[in-house]
Amino acid sequence: MAVPQSHSLLLLICFFSFFHGRTFSLVIPVTKDSVTNQYLASVYHGSPIKPIHLAVDLGGPSLWMACGSSTSSRTIQSRSIQCVAATGDGSRSGSGGGACEVVARNPFGALVGKALLVEDTVAVRALARSTAAVIVAVHSCAPRFLLQGLAKSAKGILGLGRNQISLPAQIATELGFHRRFSVCLSSTNGVVFPESGSQDSVYGSEISNSLTYTPILTKIIDGSQSAEYFINVKAIKVDGNRLVLDKSLLDLDSEDGGGTRLSTVVPYTALESSIFKSLTAAFREAARAMNMKEVAPVASFEVCFASENMEMTATGPKVPKIELILQSEMVRWKFDGRNSMVKVNDETFCLAIVDGGLKPKNAVVLGGYQMEDIVLDFDMGSSMLGFSSSLLQRKRSCSEFSPENLLKSTA
Repeated sequence: MAVPQSHSLLLLICFFSFFHGRTFSLVIPVTKDSVTNQYLASVYHGSPIKPIHLAVDLGGPSLWMACGSSTSSRTIQSRSIQCVAATGDGSRSGSGGGACEVVARNPFGALVGKALLVEDTVAVRALARSTAAVIVAVHSCAPRFLLQGLAKSAKGILGLGRNQISLPAQIATELGFHRRFSVCLSSTNGVVFPESGSQDSVYGSEISNSLTYTPILTKIIDGSQSAEYFINVKAIKVDGNRLVLDKSLLDLDSEDGGGTRLSTVVPYTALESSIFKSLTAAFREAARAMNMKEVAPVASFEVCFASENMEMTATGPKVPKIELILQSEMVRWKFDGRNSMVKVNDETFCLAIVDGGLKPKNAVVLGGYQMEDIVLDFDMGSSMLGFSSSLLQRKRSCSEFSPENLLKSTA
């Protein structure tokens, strides 16, 4: 869909006319890169305006693109409101006036570099004919070496974190939406909805009304609120049995890297070593009771099983269930075989959880694989996270919410 710059105002007016007449959502298409396991979002940017792919960093503080992707970017000055908003997360502005200098981070390649804060046209598709919402968005112009470690087609990072300059926050401010977005990932295609107030029209009321909500916790780092998303995991169960854990590791305020963080940078859930050992021991015991045959480890996975003895269901192989107990025993995030096991070859499934080491940044990091085919609703205004059960239970998938499929359903 080409969006000429001269049509930006027309498209925005067109969008508002549709929005006020009938509820339509904005949508950012997402694809999964099979080589890197990164989730790549597609937005429109610059002049002439054109599509650009960005690696999705769920807890990333901002949007950045490699310099040279647009000729229409305007440098933002230090001491401006935008600069103050952008430098609240460990970044810094020029000390003597002039351009606003920030820090751009590539967590996929563990790279950091100086960047300039700029503003330029960004357009996001709307599910109303061929319209788009066009805004002038603040983002960073970063050096090209920061692209190392990203998927080949990626030209930067789309940060969806908890601050004023993430793209969902900017869209909410510019268009008067509630500060809220939803994510639905899959092994192929997925979506980010920058505003999710019209979930029923997107996911359907059956899915939207089934979401379970848990508080999003706040972590202060060096005097500033982290842009990352944390949840309050109180306990972990395997096959209904609670693991014996050092509970301080689950405490977000722990000085030794505690708490549970959601991440699209980490492909598979990573657990602090003692938690990993406890979980894998319990999983092995439950697997033996189900007559599952353990086989040699494969690649980076430690616990693997022969597929020949596994019963296949709509939600993946039938294996011991893993549950995260949240604010109470009644609030649980359950993982079926689709999200707990990964098929590494025709004969083998492995537990899709890895050892995160003795002193990781956080004791539990929920990776992208564990979030696939699950609707996640991030209500930044009320600091709540909604999550569905696996859509596969309803014979649905996040891949069906592509713009093309949704436009067909509203035609």
